[in-house]
Amino acid sequence: MAADRFAAQYTALRRQEGWIGADGREDPEGGEPRLWRGRLESVAQAATALSSQWTGPSRPVVVDIGSGGGWAARYFGDADIIAIDLLDIDSRPDVLQVRADMRSLPLRDHTVDVAFYAASLHYAPVSNAIGEAARVLRAGGLLVAVDSPMYGDRRRQALAEARSAAYYAEAGFPELAAHYHPIDVTALRAALASDGFKVLRLEAGVTARRWWERLGGPERSFLVARLLRR
Repeated sequence: MAADRFAAQYTALRRQEGWIGADGREDPEGGEPRLWRGRLESVAQAATALSSQWTGPSRPVVVDIGSGGGWAARYFGDADIIAIDLLDIDSRPDVLQVRADMRSLPLRDHTVDVAFYAASLHYAPVSNAIGEAARVLRAGGLLVAVDSPMYGDRRRQALAEARSAAYYAEAGFPELAAHYHPIDVTALRAALASDGFKVLRLEAGVTARRWWERLGGPERSFLVARLLRR
């Protein structure tokens, strides 16, 4: 099964890099602190942004897409969390964990309040990711994404794709390059506009030329958008 092969290779690479601890879960409690420091800061900022932007009358339902071990839920104490990832991961006691592809979320149309991506928006083509988020979000819902590599134009995006392919090949997992989609900000804005989102905040961040040399350093990309129409 393609999903199982991806999961096995992805887990092996992340363990090799230090993101995954002995328990096999991609989680800051088991991974190397130097890698996780920036990611945790970004997610904490995302939780603050959600608190300031959420205007609904009740607790929001947040779908954490590309959730890894479901660790981000601890930052969203005022929300109900559905964690979705292609990896086959045992659920945390406080998280509903579902194995699924982010390009085809197992959720009904217009049923969640927030689509959240922590360093995962780039694991699907941007039009697929944004379109699927628009499908599952209620009108007025939020899309929040942090720490995905974003580039100002298609040329820089193509160079990033080539660098990532070389990195995956050198690490011994060349097939993973097909799952990596660094984001062209122009295409991102177009996809958001096409699916009815209003951009509230978009920071592309500064991506190092050789990003794999600074694993754990935050990309600092930050996106908050509100779904105005479907």
